[in-house]
Amino acid sequence: MSITPEIPRVTPYYLNHIEHGATMMTKGGWQRPLRFKGAETEVRATRQALGLIDAHSMGKFEICGPGALPFIQWITTNDMTRAEEGRGAIYTLLCNDRGGIVDDIVVYYINRTRFYFITNTLSTARVHQWLESCIKRFDGPPTFVFDVTNKTAYLSVQGPLSGALMMKLFGETVRQLKYFQFMLADLLNVPVLLARTGYTGELGFELNFPSEFGYGVWKHVQENAAHFGGVPVGGEAVQILRIEKGYRSHGTDMTIDNNPYEMGLGWLIRYQKGDFIGRDALLRIQEEGVASRFVGFEAEGNSTLQNGTCLTCDSGRSAGRVTSSCHSPTLDKIIALGFVERGIETKEFRAGSGNVPVRQVAIPFYDRGGDRLRGLL
Repeated sequence: MSITPEIPRVTPYYLNHIEHGATMMTKGGWQRPLRFKGAETEVRATRQALGLIDAHSMGKFEICGPGALPFIQWITTNDMTRAEEGRGAIYTLLCNDRGGIVDDIVVYYINRTRFYFITNTLSTARVHQWLESCIKRFDGPPTFVFDVTNKTAYLSVQGPLSGALMMKLFGETVRQLKYFQFMLADLLNVPVLLARTGYTGELGFELNFPSEFGYGVWKHVQENAAHFGGVPVGGEAVQILRIEKGYRSHGTDMTIDNNPYEMGLGWLIRYQKGDFIGRDALLRIQEEGVASRFVGFEAEGNSTLQNGTCLTCDSGRSAGRVTSSCHSPTLDKIIALGFVERGIETKEFRAGSGNVPVRQVAIPFYDRGGDRLRGLL
């Protein structure tokens, strides 16, 4: 029987956060920084210079063994062979047999017998159990699943000056990395998987390395980041940054009861690769259509919308709901993500008991063409 500890875990950077006056929060059983100088200040620093994010509580797994490649192909919706071995990463989904999203993940193609991937914080235990059940069903060469969440530290550096910082720390070879590529490097002789990925919509990099070096690596990176105007960034700002970019959050915007098509993630499904878990169900959903679709909203005035707020048409008909909302410092407006029900023609709604005027808009709200995160170094 699995028992959840009542005492929260701390990330390898905990003492760094305390030393810099962070207000802490507990999420998924982890103590993480909620804010340092304030969410809006941290958002602006990330958009204009760079921010350091403690992402350690995210789940981290390795799939190893002779059957690693066919196994990863079978459990994910995207086609791993579209990524370059030893260099490429891919964004994909884990779906169950009904087509429900177990989690959305980023997979790094180390080699044909080893894959490393990252899950959402709240999904770690569930994904681990699901992977173990998949191993028992897998009809292929020996394959092994390892939860490396605790042993692998995870630090995210995001913002337009992150490339300059990474080149200072790792050298000019960083310049060769394109969006969703990685390299194996070292920092003061600490082995690092350095990836050009992130959750903010900015040029960014993520460092994965042995946890025992966490305090020292964060301190070293932060000291160097300060020369570029970099600041530590808490979870409150991270949520704003990802909402501005329209990034979905599993456990907030979607659950295992949602499918890729209603989430606007159908582009992550590659039927041509062959069989994978959920394939038949997803084909049926694609043919039948979905009951609702994931969209963006803007609200009038300064009325921040609460998660779960119901939307109605002027006629009073139920139209959908809000899943995430914030005041965007970048756009200086209230923005939100959520669902609109099938058959609703209007794009003008009323939100909650206060009848806040809300208008459906395209997502992402920020940098719709992705120029910032895909730019050249």
